[in-house]
Amino acid sequence: MWNFIKYNLIGIVNTGITLVVVWVLYEFLHWNLELSNFLGFIAGGVNSYIMNRRLNFKSRNKKRSEVFRFMIVFLCAYLVNLCVLESLKNALPSAGEFLSAGYLANVLANVAYVVVSYALYRYFVFKKKD
Repeated sequence: MWNFIKYNLIGIVNTGITLVVVWVLYEFLHWNLELSNFLGFIAGGVNSYIMNRRLNFKSRNKKRSEVFRFMIVFLCAYLVNLCVLESLKNALPSAGEFLSAGYLANVLANVAYVVVSYALYRYFVFKKKD
């Protein structure tokens, strides 16, 4: 149970990093939504690997194979995120001038990412070797 709580706390940090990067790139710099989303995920993903490896799963696996598995899971979960983002970005209403429909779609897409990634990180990436 503590492992799941730590994962969610780390996830809050990762999500915060991701959303801040997307917000700055998309809302202020007016970059493309998909590019902003991707770069936000890269920033959050790097933090996710480091914090989960060290603080949550306390992995002692070989980094090379673990990083490869992490990137596979990251890509799969990101593709889920992108599908949710694309389906919702034109379907949601804006929440005023501060939050566009695209950004709200990004927040919901992040929820989908968290659900998919936790299971795959726990049972595939950071699985303890016998």
